[in-house]
Amino acid sequence: MITTRKLLSSLAILLLASSSLWAQLRVTFVNVGQGDAVFIEFPNGRTALIDGGPSGTLIDAFLKSKGVSKIDYVALTHPHSDHYRGLKKVFTNYQVDHYYDTKAENVDAAGDNNLRELAAVEPGCATHYPKPGDVLNWDPKVTVKVFNACWEPVQMHENDETNNCSLVIRLYYNGNGILLTGDANSEIEQELMTHFKSGLQSNILKVGHHGSRTSTGADFLSRVRPRYSFISVGRNNKYGHPHNETLDRLSASGSEIYTTLSGTQVMTIPPPGYGVEPHISVLDYWQACQPPDPSEPGEGLKDLVSLRQLSGALAPGALTR
Repeated sequence: MITTRKLLSSLAILLLASSSLWAQLRVTFVNVGQGDAVFIEFPNGRTALIDGGPSGTLIDAFLKSKGVSKIDYVALTHPHSDHYRGLKKVFTNYQVDHYYDTKAENVDAAGDNNLRELAAVEPGCATHYPKPGDVLNWDPKVTVKVFNACWEPVQMHENDETNNCSLVIRLYYNGNGILLTGDANSEIEQELMTHFKSGLQSNILKVGHHGSRTSTGADFLSRVRPRYSFISVGRNNKYGHPHNETLDRLSASGSEIYTTLSGTQVMTIPPPGYGVEPHISVLDYWQACQPPDPSEPGEGLKDLVSLRQLSGALAPGALTR
């Protein structure tokens, strides 16, 4: 017969295990095609969504699959449609408590202003314009620091100018740095190296601008030193992302390369006391939205030479040196 003391001890162990699972940091690079969307689940139970991709359909499908009804923090890195369009449906279908934005005005687009109007009328939602150096109070156990932002009003026509206004944010939890770079180009990378120096080091990197050759410079990689790199990219995109030059630099840095072409990438960081090694897995809900191209190689392609034959489209799976 199980004594009361043993029963209480067993219950305590179960509760401890449950609380430890809850204390994980989970960062999901959502497969939204040629665009960006990063969903973050914090140890304190709060959630954040950084960008929403080019279509509300895909990010909405992902959030519904997670059972989400409210998002604590939503951020737009910069006003390009492959980042803001999906957020319109987010404001329509979900409660958002805080909205983070730049004051960059893309004069050639109206959709970014439509999004900002939705944020302004969202019940109970506060809008914030963070500055470089700001620390965001999203979770007391996770350091969330802003490295780049356009916090003063600026109007622009050029894509590069808009990209360089990207919110760049670094998360730090249980020995793991996670650098989210939006579409910031090499010019901003140089500025970050000047201002933040060793604070840039992050073993996990969201590769800038979908793997464009204009981002992720060799000097930047030597400062960041990513062990894992994630590229959010669309199949057969017209830009040829990710570019071979970027893949070469990432490979030379020793980083493992993951891409959303094989599905939504989920990275889980354990709580202190349970190790520090991130766990990486893939969600395949995307397959219901867009079946893979049967003419492309299957899982496990590791050869960068074979990769070149895909004309800029990464094959499923991780790529290593």
